[in-house]
Amino acid sequence: MSNVANDSQKFRIKSVASTTGLSAHVIRKWEERYQLVHPQRASNGYRLFTEDDIQFLLYLKSQVDHGESIGQLAQAGEHELRQLMQHVPLDLSGIPSTYWNDAQEMIRSARRQDVQEITTMLENWIDGLGLEQALTIIIFPFLRLIGELWHQGGISLRGEQNVSRLVRQHLINIIREESPLGRPHALIACVPGDFHEIGPLTASVLLRRIGWHSIYLGPNVSFEMLEMALRRKHAQLIILSCIIEPGKGTLQTWIRDITQHLQPLCEVVVGGRGFTPFAQLLGTHNISYFGQVQEVKTVQPRTPLPHMAKNISSSSFTT
Repeated sequence: MSNVANDSQKFRIKSVASTTGLSAHVIRKWEERYQLVHPQRASNGYRLFTEDDIQFLLYLKSQVDHGESIGQLAQAGEHELRQLMQHVPLDLSGIPSTYWNDAQEMIRSARRQDVQEITTMLENWIDGLGLEQALTIIIFPFLRLIGELWHQGGISLRGEQNVSRLVRQHLINIIREESPLGRPHALIACVPGDFHEIGPLTASVLLRRIGWHSIYLGPNVSFEMLEMALRRKHAQLIILSCIIEPGKGTLQTWIRDITQHLQPLCEVVVGGRGFTPFAQLLGTHNISYFGQVQEVKTVQPRTPLPHMAKNISSSSFTT
């Protein structure tokens, strides 16, 4: 059963706990003992939280993580805390100073959920710098900034998603354009359980610009689906993206699947923060790790293996 209530703007406590990283016990404690959140109740008694409640809980968690006690915060009162939440300090150090005013205006637009203004600013950045430079210089740093702001409760989930959704759609529109025939195929995907698409979509765009026919398979792609696509497309390259760090057991399973079922037939490259702690281990299995998405431009097509079609005529995965 879904954790989201019938009203798409209301969330049950299990979903809120998963989103905020707070336990359901802590959330109930902050409600009942400190009266800091006031969820509605469904007819069956379930607590129902709004996006605004989630943002406020994230703000409280951020303050506690930085040394405040929940008792001290409660003494300030909910109204005062919600006012302070709108003025979470911004760390603009990752953005060139010439774009600080733009970044702050974009945050204001995101908080207002002004999609038209967000779209206009993104288009101005891309028109002024070109897509690749705009992504590198301002869009990627800004997405990191606004993501961190959301984790601190400084912006709503919808406000953050309005920005990332528009960037994602722009990249998808580019890769939907027909690629010239005869180009080598590359498959790009998010690993199972990962839904962060901006990085792999960007890799797809960059590969097209250096002569690949890149095929983006989407988020949360199983290794069985990867092998099926490899069998159909005879790809020379697979790029896997992972933002959330996997457990060691999961990583070992992925390495086994890559080395036994994918790597004999094509080159495999991985990227994303989730793979960063394991870069050295991956290297021992001849799996290239890219710390920056721009590094995909160094991957060159190789001569197709003559026995490829014969070897991938049936699935090598077991059910």
